[in-house]
Amino acid sequence: MTDAASLQSPRYPSLQHLYTRGTFYDVGYNVGVTFSRNIHLFKASSQRIQEKLLPFYDSRTGREYFEESLKISQQSFPYYVCEIQGMAEGAGVPFEQMFLLNISPEAYALQSEIESRSQVTESTTIKPSADSCGCTTVLINNMNTKLHIHNEDSDSMVKPFGYLLSADIDEDGVKEQFTAFCYPGILPGRAFGFNMHGLTISVNSLSPLQVLRGSPSHLFLHRAVLGGRDVQDVCRILENGGLGAAYGFCTNLCTADKEMFSIELAPGQPKPHVHVHQVPEQKHCDTSSHYFHFNCYEHLKVAEKQSALPSSTHRAKRVLEFPAPTNLQEALVIMSDAHNYKWPIFRSQGTPGLSETVATAVFDVAQRFVQVYQDKPSEPGNAPIYTLPMYR
Repeated sequence: MTDAASLQSPRYPSLQHLYTRGTFYDVGYNVGVTFSRNIHLFKASSQRIQEKLLPFYDSRTGREYFEESLKISQQSFPYYVCEIQGMAEGAGVPFEQMFLLNISPEAYALQSEIESRSQVTESTTIKPSADSCGCTTVLINNMNTKLHIHNEDSDSMVKPFGYLLSADIDEDGVKEQFTAFCYPGILPGRAFGFNMHGLTISVNSLSPLQVLRGSPSHLFLHRAVLGGRDVQDVCRILENGGLGAAYGFCTNLCTADKEMFSIELAPGQPKPHVHVHQVPEQKHCDTSSHYFHFNCYEHLKVAEKQSALPSSTHRAKRVLEFPAPTNLQEALVIMSDAHNYKWPIFRSQGTPGLSETVATAVFDVAQRFVQVYQDKPSEPGNAPIYTLPMYR
């Protein structure tokens, strides 16, 4: 295996795409075999994984959380545990490390809780980091334009090692077909994608103070949403009756009927707290025909980590300085904006912190296609690396 220190970055745009079919294990195995190098190098080169996630697993709290998370995941989402097992065996990675990647948001949050309790004083200066920066989503719904656009901001190492997955799964009467942008070694669903039922999906991470022990990681809920049929089915999946959800997030989606929703979730048992906000179609192209979501709660009243708020606050403020977006070009100008160097909407390599905008997805809900960019989508010459037809 190539040493991470000697790795040469690709010349962008460059994004691998796997088409595969089979059982949940088969799909996971094929992902692992195809992207083994990506997964190994991502683990080795990610500062967050090396300095936070792996040491947390070696701690008593980390090991306890791993064991209880594995048990609850096997109980609530056994197919997806099989998918992770397939990825691990295909990539030649110990199952424990692969599963750890798939509970990493909660692990980072728990570690942060422990660190904050051990500090006598806390700095009032919040610096950009992979924990404090996040994604931006805009939904535009008027008579002429129906768009779902998402900037995926994450650990900068996702850009060279992430990939697209198109999967056709059929097992025990359960059938799923979807295409999704994937983090290396992590179940599809946590970024953006679309499925056979006509749903387009994107996720904004949220940072509630509470990590709920005894509930599955939200990465498993994201994976389950890729099988959703409509907004009612997605809400049923998110409620995860009886088992709840360990952490918070926002799922933005558009349906085959061109309805648009932004769904916030906060940890809770036996059901999480869920709020559904609909973005109705407007006859006129005015300020009410669009909706932005960042990485803070807009509707649910939830105590949040203060470190996660400045980026969202600055991005939301910057959006208001533009005319209301009513079409694709106006939206792309906003989604490409880097006016605020410290807290930009589009995070380029070299921006403060460990986070970067690794991809931008443009779902044309009316015309049924998606475009994926790796650079600022509004800049001349930056064509999408993929233009893919969507189901239905």
